[in-house]
Amino acid sequence: MANSIFMKITGKIQGLISEGCLSIDSVGNKHISGHEDEIFVYATNYDLSRDRHVNHHPFSVTKVVDKSTPLLLTSIANNELMEVELRYYRTSASGTQENYMTITLRDASIVNLSNQNPNSLTHNDMQPFEILSLRYESITCQHNIAGTSGYSILTENMY
Repeated sequence: MANSIFMKITGKIQGLISEGCLSIDSVGNKHISGHEDEIFVYATNYDLSRDRHVNHHPFSVTKVVDKSTPLLLTSIANNELMEVELRYYRTSASGTQENYMTITLRDASIVNLSNQNPNSLTHNDMQPFEILSLRYESITCQHNIAGTSGYSILTENMY
């Protein structure tokens, strides 16, 4: 079974963009108690590569369509800078959900926003989703259980 991922987005203009995103009004019967002010994430993907310096490629987030959808449209239109926090959960040894990893993107902005509504005839079991591609100034990854962390700052690695 896939691990659960929740995302919190705070914009420098709009404030808490993820506020109420997992509420009943936002996602109907798919709401998740205790995570109302977060966005449910289906998948993430990010790449860093190295030639002469570290290359930060866009961080991709596949998310449910929710009340943040129009706010993210406004965010890309205004090139809004945001802080994005992704919290990854897994089942612990005792059987409870634990936040084992956190990735934080600082001064992130949306460089691509793709809204996908699957064909209802051929994919009637799929829900609408969207893919965000984010550029960022820095990325921090922390393994909350094992106690390790790492980071990369875009401007620090130019040499």
